[in-house]
Amino acid sequence: MRWLSEQEYRQSGAEATGLTFNVAFLREIKTDFDFRTLLNKVYCRLRPKGIQEIPAPREVADLLGELRDSMETYFTLEECYGYFTEAETQNPRVSQRASRLHGEHETLYLQLSAVIEISQQLVYSECGPESSVATVADQFEVFCKDLADHEQSEMDLMMELCNEDLGGYG
Repeated sequence: MRWLSEQEYRQSGAEATGLTFNVAFLREIKTDFDFRTLLNKVYCRLRPKGIQEIPAPREVADLLGELRDSMETYFTLEECYGYFTEAETQNPRVSQRASRLHGEHETLYLQLSAVIEISQQLVYSECGPESSVATVADQFEVFCKDLADHEQSEMDLMMELCNEDLGGYG
């Protein structure tokens, strides 16, 4: 582990943001909120196995819209209760990472919105023949990977903070 010098700390923006995690609340949000169930439902519907029919563009657009609404609530809960600001930041490295992860929420929201836009273009026949439900499914899969990476980074930071609280991280 590398701590920032005083100059790096002042230049990093960590002092100004002072963001860190409220591990207990963030863990509860991640385990109790039904966003994951809906995410899995949408993924399975867009990537059917066997002879299950490919969903119609309207169904895809509706499912993705519902998922975006759920993700917005999920991220709002995380931001209101899972992240918090301290008057005096004790760990600028954590603040930098928490600030970056916090900022990824908007990026992920916009990424999912772009997938929804493609699905809505399919509904209204506003796209070329190269676009299809399979195109939407491919873009959604990229979004799912980026979301999984984000969630893993949050979990890694949460575990690190738990270890520090317990005195097991050095």
